Amino acid sequence: MKRWILYILLGLIVFFIWDNSMQNGGSSDGFSLLFAKTFASIANELGFHGNIWILNRIVRKLAHLTEFTILGGVLYTILRRYITYGTVIKTIGLGMLIACLDEFIQLFSPGRSSQISDVLIDTVGVIIGILLVKLAYYIEYKISTFKN
Repeated sequence: MKRWILYILLGLIVFFIWDNSMQNGGSSDGFSLLFAKTFASIANELGFHGNIWILNRIVRKLAHLTEFTILGGVLYTILRRYITYGTVIKTIGLGMLIACLDEFIQLFSPGRSSQISDVLIDTVGVIIGILLVKLAYYIEYKISTFKN
């Protein structure tokens, strides 16, 4: 993949994360509630009946995990081109810095709060992203050595 595409993708991901943090509490909650209601109807069809607000909280935490998984994968892919030692740790560190700034931004958004648990969830997402990229590189390596 072209290097500039990765840089643009990284910028868009960080912009997306921080832009969501700048939304007020009502807008943010309303957006995630749309997904929660969709999942609730599917869960109801499967026989699971639960509280929509609990499901909404789960949706919000999964959103954190997903966006930081993507961030971690892209960030690791970029950094491994330039860093030969400690790439994983440095990727996790940068991911945590972005997560902390994300929570800091939320301090200034009306109706939002900052939570350490979100930074931890975000960090787990970064680690998952790194592992997925490492797995993809491993599979690519195995396929290329198998062909030779």
